[in-house]
Amino acid sequence: MKKKELILKTESDNKFHIIFIFILLLNYLFPLIIFGNITLFYHDTLDAFVAYNHILGKVYSGEFEAIKNFLSGNVKIEYMRGLLKPQSLIYAIFNTELAYWITDFLIKITGYISFFIFSKKINKNIFTCSLTSCLFASLLPLTYAGFGLAIFPYILYLTLNKTKLNTKHIFILVFFGLCSDLIHSLFFIPIILLAIYIIDKKLLIKNFKIISLIISIFFFFVILASSNLIYAQLFDGPFHRENFNLQHEQIIFSKTLLINIFSIPTAWNWTFFKTLPLTILLFPLVIFSFFSKNETVYKILFSLLFIHIFLLFLNSEFVFDFKNNSTGILKSFNFSRIEDYLPVLQCLLFIVLAKKGRWFYKYLISSCLLVIFIFQINSSLVPMIKKYIYKESNYRNLYTFKGYFYYESYSEIKKIVKDKRVISVGLDPMIAIMNNMKTIDGYHTLYPLEYKFKFRKVIERELKKDEEMRIYYDGWGSRVYAFFKDPQNIEIDFNAAKNLGAEYVISKYELGLNNLVGLYNEEIYLYKIK
Repeated sequence: MKKKELILKTESDNKFHIIFIFILLLNYLFPLIIFGNITLFYHDTLDAFVAYNHILGKVYSGEFEAIKNFLSGNVKIEYMRGLLKPQSLIYAIFNTELAYWITDFLIKITGYISFFIFSKKINKNIFTCSLTSCLFASLLPLTYAGFGLAIFPYILYLTLNKTKLNTKHIFILVFFGLCSDLIHSLFFIPIILLAIYIIDKKLLIKNFKIISLIISIFFFFVILASSNLIYAQLFDGPFHRENFNLQHEQIIFSKTLLINIFSIPTAWNWTFFKTLPLTILLFPLVIFSFFSKNETVYKILFSLLFIHIFLLFLNSEFVFDFKNNSTGILKSFNFSRIEDYLPVLQCLLFIVLAKKGRWFYKYLISSCLLVIFIFQINSSLVPMIKKYIYKESNYRNLYTFKGYFYYESYSEIKKIVKDKRVISVGLDPMIAIMNNMKTIDGYHTLYPLEYKFKFRKVIERELKKDEEMRIYYDGWGSRVYAFFKDPQNIEIDFNAAKNLGAEYVISKYELGLNNLVGLYNEEIYLYKIK
């Protein structure tokens, strides 16, 4: 290829990257224009991991006592999942919201570059590779999952194409291993071996040594980054997870399998908008696969089917009984994390299937472009419907940091509460954490089992009113909340809460109780426990 032609080709390729990275940026720009704030699905993010990283940022900034803000001081620093991960340092440099969005974009751009490098070896069409890389970046789990899945395609690329590792390769394996989450990397090894088998099974034997070396280096540093959690499990506890008693839900195998394969939404709520784009993608992707007459496509389809059947097996009564009767770490081990790797196989299926010349190529490309666009705006759809269609009065956008965390009201409450502990009623306890208050409640993936029993006394009367709520707390208990059945008749034992250190109550509702003194009433209520 002549030098001029090479330059023109490079410029053309760069245009594709610019276009698709701009599309990824719409995830931030669109809600900024509409709401003035970036939106996100807050479940397990704003109500959990953002608050953890907020405290980690303080610890890294030298405020070591900040860890005691959680659960009456019963959460130790070694219980924090991001403690040893390099990306946690971002929270010490920037404010929590900016740090979150910086990390979020870095994970997406890593996923984009990672999948593009890998996909070029599968499909020579740069536009298709760029498109699929954008799709993969859009499919990545939330920021708290770390960089593990984002860098997975690049590691797969190394195992397929390298016989020796240079300094750059080793650095990438080490750095991204440290930036990955062990819990979300549990199925890294079987999935990468499965992917190699699908693409070229001969390489499993031919490149066995280099594959083993790559996996070993990466996974060693994944384990190292989570060594604080391993230490806690070995030398501390018992933890609340050891008391899990999970309830099995009856399922109709064929119906549930179909719903899972096509990611079909089953409820009219935020989960509908979160899964809708994937549904739009999977229907044509699976259907056109049967017309491909491609052995690799059929292998990927079979692998996806097998994983979904495996996930259904994990929800069987047999597995639930086995886990409930187990002890220690096995009891709380989440085998369903294998679903984190579905985007890798789904995008691999797309890149193999979407080759020019096939009659369905344009249909696949069109559906993929639509899906990518919906992914950039889907977290904004619920607040848009509530604000502009339902026109809810005094609407508060809980899909934003500002709307979720009540910064203005809590700043006034903080002046009254100061360094005393609070309990939250009808409000997420992590809102208090994000406003630098100390709590006795919250959402925690690891905390002492003894504290679970102590807090139960606070909500014991309410748990007796609702069997489903009792099973939720006693059988799981990661949400240590002041649960109640009826906001008009709240029977929280605030004396028991005071015994755990709470001196104030922050409530969404007015509480007319004799042992509470009202101190603040602007949007939310603040009471002092007598």
